[in-house]
Order: sequence, then structure tokens, then C-alpha cells
Amino acid sequence: MRNLTASAVVYLLLILGAIGGMGAAALTPGTSAFAPTTSAFAKDKPLAFKSIENALLRVNDAPPKDWEVYRTGKKNEPLLLQIGNRFLLLETNQHQVFELDPAKIEHKTGELLWSPSDRPDKPLATSEWTVDDIGAAFVVKVRLQSENALVDLQLPHPPNVGDLPNRAPAQQQQQRRRNYFAN
Repeated sequence: MRNLTASAVVYLLLILGAIGGMGAAALTPGTSAFAPTTSAFAKDKPLAFKSIENALLRVNDAPPKDWEVYRTGKKNEPLLLQIGNRFLLLETNQHQVFELDPAKIEHKTGELLWSPSDRPDKPLATSEWTVDDIGAAFVVKVRLQSENALVDLQLPHPPNVGDLPNRAPAQQQQQRRRNYFAN
């Protein structure tokens, strides 16, 4: 019984030490115990943006002629929207839109490379933000105030293959059937 109590005290001290270490980190100005101290993007490493298939875009309720939308991974933060030769960086969590210099975006096969250090200091003036999940799609709506343009972007959710039913391999599904028409 005494060994159990001693080990419980040791574990309690370890837990308190871990909590105290996190608490000290949380109390230090400019740091957080749960978030990295650097910005969300590494400033010197370029981000690779890949195209999003089956996305829908409307600007003032009309589809643009030439456009594409890109994301860095499976998450929709940040988004890179190309309308003609214009590139807009959408940071939906911060409700900010930045216009990027097309010369600073490198085109590679199947992806675009852009360095976060090339981001402008000042975002475009925006209003009427809507960022929502409507079930089948992720919706981003924002009004660009300088042009009075309402951008409505809908991004489909990737299919969740974990929800698909398990199927036996095709070779095992084939069964021999009796030929009733043979003599």
C-alpha cells in the first residue's frame, strides 16, 4: 500500500511539473504553451499550392472566364485565387485578402510556388465575410470594397473514403453460375 502511495506521489509531482512548465511558458510574454512562436508560414520556404478540382467561383453572380483556385494541402488555409493574371491570397481565418505580384509566383508542373516573405504588408479592403461549411462544400464569400465585387467561392469537400462500404476484391465476387441452357 505504501509503494502505491509513493508512486502516486511521484506521478503527481511529474504532472504538476508538466503543468507548471506549460504555465510558465504561457505566462512568458509573446509565447503560448499550445501554439508555435513563429508565424503560421515559414518566411524563407516557398509554399506549394495545388489546384482544387470542381471548385465554383462567381464574381458579382457571374462566373469569370479564366480562373483557378489553389490550396497548400488538405486544409483551406491559405487559398490562392487566380482570376485572369491577377492573384489573390485569401486568409480566411484572419478575414484578409492580399493581392500578390504575379512575377513572384513560380509556375511548376501541377503547382504554383510562392514565398510568404513576398506577401504585401497591407491587405485589400474587404467586408461582408462569410466562411462556412454547408455540408457538401466549404463556402467563402467576401466583398472587395475598392471594386465593389462580391467574390463567392465554393470548394468541395474531398471524399471520405473511410465512409465507403467494404467490398471484397473483384476476383472473389465472381461466382460460377450454372448454365441452364446447355444440353
